[in-house]
Amino acid sequence: MTARLAAVAAAHARMLARRRTAVALLALLPLAFYGALYRHSSHAVTVGGVASAFSAGGAAIFSMLPARAADQRLTLTGYQTAVLIGGRLIVLEAASILISLVTSAVMIAGTGPAHPAYVLAGVILTGVAAVPLGLALGALLPRELEAVLILIGIVGIQITAGSDTVISAVLPFHAARQLLDAAVTTPAAFWPQLAVTVVYSAALLGVTWRRGGAGPPPAEHRPQSRLPAPTTRRLPGIDRDGASRSARARQPPVPARMTQGAAATARAVSISNDTR
Repeated sequence: MTARLAAVAAAHARMLARRRTAVALLALLPLAFYGALYRHSSHAVTVGGVASAFSAGGAAIFSMLPARAADQRLTLTGYQTAVLIGGRLIVLEAASILISLVTSAVMIAGTGPAHPAYVLAGVILTGVAAVPLGLALGALLPRELEAVLILIGIVGIQITAGSDTVISAVLPFHAARQLLDAAVTTPAAFWPQLAVTVVYSAALLGVTWRRGGAGPPPAEHRPQSRLPAPTTRRLPGIDRDGASRSARARQPPVPARMTQGAAATARAVSISNDTR
């Protein structure tokens, strides 16, 4: 199983490498949010940290559609769904941690929060929860567009809603946001937030597993049937319209000025006389 897990992870890493431009843009997106606010708002760290969910979650979504057809074939060859999800999860979480380290370093250097460790912890927990969320959205929805729109809505609500509201508490990045808020205010307990994030991530991975990894491929990506087109056989000496070649050869020539209907009538009479 270890060899298969490594093979799936290597294949997924190559898949992400082919989309390196999109991954790079996703990695820069949270820094763009932070850069727009760090001189004007005390919540710049919180916004930038939660926005890092676009990086990890978006990469997870964009990795699902190309993998659907491959997952179907690998399942038929004996690969378990848990192996397919595990290999994908290893690569995405590793990339998420790397992006989180860069994002945290930039925000700590730019803002100088009172508790910089909470910035690092909050951004990492955001990525930890964002990868299973992206995998679940990619497995449940047939196309990337719908999954990305839902991810945008979840992250947007998490950023704009107050941390003490019910809607914020039920979203997957609430625990990470609590740590990001604590970086510039008063310290908060780390282990309860970690436990909440792990439980939420496990539930999302369970949804992905129940769906069967990447889920069924969309209609436009399903293999088409290669059955040969039906053919019709003609009897020897018989044309497509059913007339014998000998009878057609004895037909009188049709005048050039004869209309199409008259020509058809003349041919029918000729064939009828021949059969008598």
